[in-house]
Amino acid sequence: MFRYVDCIDAGTEYCPCHLAEKGECIICSQLRGKNFCDCLNWKGTCIYEEFIWNNKKAKRIREFKEFTIENKRLIRDDLLLLQVSVNPYLAKQLNNIGSYVFLKKPGSPLCFATPVSIMDSDIKNNLITMVVKILGVKTKDLLECKDKVELKGPYWNGIQGQIFLKNLKGNEILIVARGVAAAPCVMAAKKLIKANNKIIVVLEKGRGNGNFAKERFKSLGCEVYDVNMINYNDYSLSEEFKNLLLELIKKNNFKVTISGGSDEFHRLYLNFVYALDKSLKFATVNNAIITCGEGICGSCEVKLDRGIIKSCKQQYNPAEVFINLRGEGRK
Repeated sequence: MFRYVDCIDAGTEYCPCHLAEKGECIICSQLRGKNFCDCLNWKGTCIYEEFIWNNKKAKRIREFKEFTIENKRLIRDDLLLLQVSVNPYLAKQLNNIGSYVFLKKPGSPLCFATPVSIMDSDIKNNLITMVVKILGVKTKDLLECKDKVELKGPYWNGIQGQIFLKNLKGNEILIVARGVAAAPCVMAAKKLIKANNKIIVVLEKGRGNGNFAKERFKSLGCEVYDVNMINYNDYSLSEEFKNLLLELIKKNNFKVTISGGSDEFHRLYLNFVYALDKSLKFATVNNAIITCGEGICGSCEVKLDRGIIKSCKQQYNPAEVFINLRGEGRK
């Protein structure tokens, strides 16, 4: 199985980071205490050289800034749509696959900050759109925002397996999504369609009038299907969903499929389609518990056979995490 290591921040203005200061750089061997140069994934700049030129210190970190809320409304009793005016820099940087930010109510402690994926970024009007699922204290606190919100970003690791999405042109891509995980898939579809890719989307019907992102996918030109994906009595894929997947995979030549859902759903879905077509590549919405976004706190760590992944900023092949090759799923 193809394995790779990448840091989403490598080569950006946020590199080298505090991991380099502590000998924990994901990419640079010399900034992990080795005596030789053996970069894991060259990004066009020497991280070690940048570190030395910066007086052996990390470059600037992302900080919270206050921005104006242009639109705030509940689109379901537990789904909050937020549209926020940002500066041109953020609008441009967040107009990328996997982009996310940290949000909190002005004046709330830092521990209230919660990561939220970007569904859309309008670079002409400097407006970003997000959908927040109201679950606990952090997200309930966002409901109390009036006309301002504090935002920290940009971050880009909201989707794993981005290596399989970059440089795709003129291909067919299958997106399956459930609930709020459809939001980052909208951004992915937007960018992939601009590269002349055909996008087919399968959405969980859910409750009410269907998934909130359905009309957004349609407006992008995606072919959209609605199904009930899960049998909740044993949490397995429904026959309706499996039959649709069989039909779509037979009719189309998909290069990549994107899974938007829980990790348990990723595991069910990836194993099913991998059994149908072992040439498929996978990308998945990142469900890690992300607290700092800088690879420091450890809350996002994923344990693989080859070591620990800091999944808030480190990329991996989703197949390595979710596909069962030895008769049992990874826990």
